[in-house]
Amino acid sequence: MPSRLLVVGSIFVALSVFVTTAQASPPFDLTGDTANQGGLQARTVPGGSGAAYFNPALLTDGKAEATAGFMLISQHYAITLDGRPGTQFAIEEGLENAAHAGGVRFDNYPIATNTLQFGRMATSRKPAFLARPRQGGGSGTGVQTYEVVGLVVKLFESRVALGMHALIPNGQFTKMRAFWNDEREQYFSNSLHPELYSDRMTAVSMALGLGIKLTERLSIGAGATLALRASVVAPTYVVDAGKLDQILIDMNANVDVGVTPHFGVSYRPIDRLRLTATAHAPQQVELGTSFTFLLATGVEQSSGVTFVLDYTPWQLGLGGAFDIIQTPQQTLTAAATLVYATWSTYIDRHGMKPPPGYAWSDTFSPTLGLRYKVDRVNVLLDASYTPTPVPLQRGRTNYVDNDRISGTLGGEYSVPVMGTNIRFGLQAQLHHFLWRHQQKYDTPTRPDGQVIDPERVKDELPDDAQISGDPVPSAGGLQTNNPGWPGFSSGGWMLGGTLYVAVAF
Repeated sequence: MPSRLLVVGSIFVALSVFVTTAQASPPFDLTGDTANQGGLQARTVPGGSGAAYFNPALLTDGKAEATAGFMLISQHYAITLDGRPGTQFAIEEGLENAAHAGGVRFDNYPIATNTLQFGRMATSRKPAFLARPRQGGGSGTGVQTYEVVGLVVKLFESRVALGMHALIPNGQFTKMRAFWNDEREQYFSNSLHPELYSDRMTAVSMALGLGIKLTERLSIGAGATLALRASVVAPTYVVDAGKLDQILIDMNANVDVGVTPHFGVSYRPIDRLRLTATAHAPQQVELGTSFTFLLATGVEQSSGVTFVLDYTPWQLGLGGAFDIIQTPQQTLTAAATLVYATWSTYIDRHGMKPPPGYAWSDTFSPTLGLRYKVDRVNVLLDASYTPTPVPLQRGRTNYVDNDRISGTLGGEYSVPVMGTNIRFGLQAQLHHFLWRHQQKYDTPTRPDGQVIDPERVKDELPDDAQISGDPVPSAGGLQTNNPGWPGFSSGGWMLGGTLYVAVAF
């Protein structure tokens, strides 16, 4: 009965979800302002509605207008696993009743390596098992489209500006995927996944901003990304733990809305120079899964797990823009931005921080760019470098990430129509994930087979393993189904493009 209750409980983890907070903007941080002249310099260069997220103080320098656009992102993030070096590292079949010397059960029981890779036909003693080959369920490749929507409203003789900017995914509105970054992923996809991309690119991103011009040279701003707080509880009655198709389920749900703040400052000490500073508070999506079930015997039990998705840490930015050429006919502006991100505080999808020996690091990401305006034409060119906060994954964990080089090229043309001004624009982006290979360290053990360093790859079949008091011959050394062992490589590209139109009013 305890094992059946465990099965029932595991099933209802997926049925009863408690969402405590949900706010995120990973697409904003990757693509920048794609529907204005902000580009990858949107924290420093005035653009349009995108300033509502990147630097609300710049809203006072833009025009009152409505923006609509269409954006496409194509991901080509490749992960390649090194081949397993020999059968002596594999998990054999028939270990379900194995235990440590003395009869103490293992914490987890791995699936036979060949069964994972090739599956199993049904027999009179065992049911069929669908194969989960290494990297057969990986992610990081696909196409995602978005609607870009923006609005800027000016008040009090343009000294106050309100802005709204949103990226709304099409098709699969929001995809959230939790996966383990170690050997426990063998029970699910048995694959590695990009830690900071893939499903994070489907997060709904919406920001509101307020900019105030204190003087002709100084503006301040504050904004917020919208946060969804919802809870869904599904009490469940189980007639028979062996007949899960006869369960009875109820539901109780509620939804609240909250915000996560960000701030900005823009100062022009001289006409040709602009200095900016920004601060964005941490954001994340928390899915607290919970389940309760009642048996016919009157026994009632509950449990739950909290998932953390789309985590983005504190981000502090400093920037400057200087007009190299400034005449009534044309303007050439050079801009630079530096963003500091506290990735050392990272929390993964299962609500855990990376182990101390492989802790993430804070990063500095520089961006350089040019803006050229002549008559009715605006052109932008940006390039940035974003170092990975993830150290080489030599141990148990498999956090997959790479250094990234990004570039954006865009142009727009303004047309006066019926007393107003309409801008038609196009932007193209290229993100290159620099290729990276990492190989696992050996796992040291004591003479009794106990692992000395728990941060190294876990030996899933301990050396002292026994079945009915008899030693397991294949238990010596390392046996593991960790999909990232003995090593892996990652890298690739991400391409993007945006078409947009903005109407001034």
